[in-house]
This record gives sequence, C-alpha cells and structure tokens, in this order.
Amino acid sequence: MGEFLSWKKRNSNMTRKIFTNTRERWRQQNVNSAFAKLRKLIPTHPPDKKLSKNETLRLAMRYINFLVKVLGEQSLQQTGVPAQGNILGLFPQGPRLPGLEDRTPLENYQVPSPGPSHHIP
Repeated sequence: MGEFLSWKKRNSNMTRKIFTNTRERWRQQNVNSAFAKLRKLIPTHPPDKKLSKNETLRLAMRYINFLVKVLGEQSLQQTGVPAQGNILGLFPQGPRLPGLEDRTPLENYQVPSPGPSHHIP
C-alpha cells in the first residue's frame, strides 16, 4: 500500500511539473510574440536590426514620446494653440524613470511614414 501512495505522489508531482512547464512555455511564447510585434513598429537603423527586449522597450518609449511631440507640433500648426495637458489627453504623464534613456537620440533614426499596412486608431 505504501508503494502505491509513493507512486501516486510522484505521478501527481510529475503531472503538476509538466503542467507548470507547459503553462510557462506558453506564457514565454506569448511574451516573445508581443515583443516581435512591437519590434516591427519601431523604426531602426539598419531596418533589419534585431533589438533585445530591453532595447525594444526603451526605443518604444522614446518613439512614443517622439510621436507625441510630432502630434503636438501638428496641433500647434493647425490651430495655432499648443496641445493642452498630457500627451494630447491620451495618457497620463507620469514621472520619468531614471536610467531609461537610450544613449542614441531618437532624432538620429529615420522615421518612416506609416504605409498602407499601418493602422492608426
């Protein structure tokens, strides 16, 4: 009887481990897929440069700030009035985190115009 309980416990632990590993693999694939999609939206030079996850997040933040600046300038040109408030009312402007600035200014990157495949909501 003791051998059966020991086998049952090992089997239960193995099943739990397999389930946990499968769930973690799925989660990691999901994260990697999201990073791959984000990388496609960030202009880089050269265009086929593979970005690390860290570089992807840093450049995404800088690119968003750049686009917000462009939209603010367009608003100023069209209306003669600077955009009020935070990021044109889309996102709350939180405190800047120290050490998150990339060493290469975003202005050095070529920013392509969105093509027909890009959809801006």
